[in-house]
Amino acid sequence: MVHVPYKGDAPAIVDLLGGQVQLVLGGPLVMSPHIKAGKLRGLAVTSAQRSRIMPDLPAVSEQVPGYSATTWFGMWAPAGMPKEIVSRLNQSIARILKLPDVQERLRIDGMEAAHSTPEDFARFVAGDIAKWSKVVKTGNIKVD
Repeated sequence: MVHVPYKGDAPAIVDLLGGQVQLVLGGPLVMSPHIKAGKLRGLAVTSAQRSRIMPDLPAVSEQVPGYSATTWFGMWAPAGMPKEIVSRLNQSIARILKLPDVQERLRIDGMEAAHSTPEDFARFVAGDIAKWSKVVKTGNIKVD
């Protein structure tokens, strides 16, 4: 495969639909309407398990055990923020993520809400950095 850098999913999908490229790794929000319309064929999801949004698509990990490559979002604050404020923000975020309309909006956008403690999130981020740093080093990946 040859990597073709696009500035977002939209131009990549245009080229995929137009036959200029044969494969795109893209998010469910922009891909699923084209899959449902029969214009694109979904091959797999890159999360560790099948997606609730597209349960008929296998996860890559079903063929490549341990494989997982997902996009995630997090809330960030300045490093010196007092722990009491961090705790209050974390509690508010947890409450908001449990709201049915928030859950539904995220689901429509192809996402699933997850919440953790600031400490667990810091460990998750550190693990992700270590994982992708190893991929970059092993693959001798360079910025063009």
